[in-house]
Amino acid sequence: MLADWSRPVDVDRLADAGELRETDLPLADMPRLVPALASTEGTAHCRIVFSRERGQPMAEISVEARLGLRCQHCLQPVWLAVDDVSKVWLVTDPERAEELDPGIEPTLAPEGRIALRDLAEEELLLAVPLVPRHEDDTQCAPTEEQAADRQQEEEVVQRPFAGLGELLKRGR
Repeated sequence: MLADWSRPVDVDRLADAGELRETDLPLADMPRLVPALASTEGTAHCRIVFSRERGQPMAEISVEARLGLRCQHCLQPVWLAVDDVSKVWLVTDPERAEELDPGIEPTLAPEGRIALRDLAEEELLLAVPLVPRHEDDTQCAPTEEQAADRQQEEEVVQRPFAGLGELLKRGR
């Protein structure tokens, strides 16, 4: 089943048949998503329903996953629950995309073919925030190493004007 999701399929044939494809894809098998993840463990439940509207192939893509991202504040894992559904036009000609409903994103299907994994992966990528962070800063507790580094930085801080007030009092 996974091989079907990684190989390009004929979108016109799927749209004409009104096909429904559903599977669980390992997160580790999504090459564009992996660099954004702190953990590649787990799967994404993916469901794609094909149809044809106004003579154009369309796909409704549903993805459910729990993504382990890296918090950009504390660098610890932060978990993001994704449960998204979207529709896309499957177009072979980029110029044709301009004629379609602007409320639905066009996706290029070169030569009328696209890998289903790419559709699901794109949906997950759109769900990943630009700067992943814990919702509550109190969840960003420093690790022991980070706490030791901060303490060491505080000890090293020099205060060149700390004694200036005392010098000014004596100079009067």
